[in-house]
Amino acid sequence: MRHLLTVIAILLVFACCTTEADRSRMRAGLDSINQRNRNDQPITAADVQPYVNFFDDHGTPNDRLLAHYLLGRAYHDHGEAPMALQCYQDALDYADTLSGDCDYVQLSRVFGQMAQIFYEQGLYRQHIQCEKKSIKFAWLGNDTLAALMSNEQEFLSYYELGIIDSAIIVIEEVAHKYNQYGRSVNSAISLGLAIPLLIDKREFPKAKHYMNLYESYSGRFDSHGNIEAGREIYYKTKGLYFLYTENLDSAEYYFRKELRNGSDLGNQNSAANGLALLYHKIHKPDSAAKYAIYAYTMLDSVYAQRSTKEVERMQALYDYTRHQEIARREQERASSEKSKRQLSITILFVVTLLAIYIIRKMYLDRKRRQVQYIQNLEQLEQTQSELLQLRSHAEEYNELIAIKESLYEEQNVILQEQRKKNLLDHAEIDKRILESDICNKILKNTCKKLTVEELRECRKFVLENLPEFNNLLLSKQYKINNNDFNVCVLFRLGIKSKEVSNLLGLSQGRISQICTKLLLSIFKIDKGGATELIEKLNELY
Repeated sequence: MRHLLTVIAILLVFACCTTEADRSRMRAGLDSINQRNRNDQPITAADVQPYVNFFDDHGTPNDRLLAHYLLGRAYHDHGEAPMALQCYQDALDYADTLSGDCDYVQLSRVFGQMAQIFYEQGLYRQHIQCEKKSIKFAWLGNDTLAALMSNEQEFLSYYELGIIDSAIIVIEEVAHKYNQYGRSVNSAISLGLAIPLLIDKREFPKAKHYMNLYESYSGRFDSHGNIEAGREIYYKTKGLYFLYTENLDSAEYYFRKELRNGSDLGNQNSAANGLALLYHKIHKPDSAAKYAIYAYTMLDSVYAQRSTKEVERMQALYDYTRHQEIARREQERASSEKSKRQLSITILFVVTLLAIYIIRKMYLDRKRRQVQYIQNLEQLEQTQSELLQLRSHAEEYNELIAIKESLYEEQNVILQEQRKKNLLDHAEIDKRILESDICNKILKNTCKKLTVEELRECRKFVLENLPEFNNLLLSKQYKINNNDFNVCVLFRLGIKSKEVSNLLGLSQGRISQICTKLLLSIFKIDKGGATELIEKLNELY
């Protein structure tokens, strides 16, 4: 062990060659870039790479997590989705989720950014998986808002996958949680996403209720009921509601309002579609044809616009030339550092082998001691059981009882020596009793008589955890019998008198006689019953 500590000390000397001042300076620079990113200010890979290089060698898991996350953000902002995903995956590899100081909030952000890329690329199931992990770590980091926002994002992929019922359930649960945490605005905005789906499913009462909440609490409408610019598509949704509920004048009003206020291609197409449906419903074929043709014309433009974006998306995803160039530079950097790492790897290898040897030896020694301890415990319990049986027929087996008592004392001395290394305080013992499998098993069915094996398990548990209790009751001077001992064991495990009667198949009167006898013979108390005996037994450990 001294040699191991010496080697570890040498490693620490090497590790500390970088001063704390250097680390503080680099950490401040990384925090500055992180703040720029959170303020939506542009950052580049060149800005972040020096910090990645530094903290890969001298940082904590949280430092590396943040550095690689910011490098991924830089690549993503410049349309390099493959490199961004690689950086996010590197960040996850560096995160130490078993550490007490793991930055769960930052981990949640990494999964959130990965989810965004998957959604942008149309990989909706991967998007949902990442959002669920983002939610998990946001809750672990006590970031309620981030958890709910990630939960809300799942709606988008369920909708795109056509899993409409799940999409509605997600958005309703999120809205409910927003309200629980006092965020009524977020709740109303969330419910706004569900309105078109409910109208398509013809769930009009619920759709109307959500429309009222959305218009009243989302903060997106002025005093005249006009939605803020850029969200005019809502007029199409509201128009469809009135169309399907036979309020045709209101439907026409909102379709025309979208046509008038929503100047972009999407709104023009949606409004024209709505008007075509309306005129078809009221049997005006000329007007229906007019708006259907207009909608068709707008649809061509919409598809052209979407195609352009799709080309850009695919170009960003499959720009392998750029990806390979960056990978080549990374490989050159890694090669230049290879010689510096070789010595560290060699030393770590030697230390690891030494540590494995020491740990294995300690494990085998401990396992051997544990096996011996269990064997001794089994032997002692067997002797104890035989002694209690013999005491029930004391007159016939006096000589054999004496032999068993002597054997019990010898075995108990051996076990006590082994037990000294594992002493627990009283509070820990009481907790162990309450949480023990045998106690929970008994308490679940107190109407059924215990089997011989279950009684042995109870006595074995007491034997292992309550040596003072066990030694006192089995002392030669008291000579208590099997039933007496079983009553005391169950009382000490927290079982009530009536339940003990059921578990042992003894009458309440017999239990009372045993309590009176034991109080007098062991504790010198001439008055009392089960309550007094339980109090005295609970003082024994």
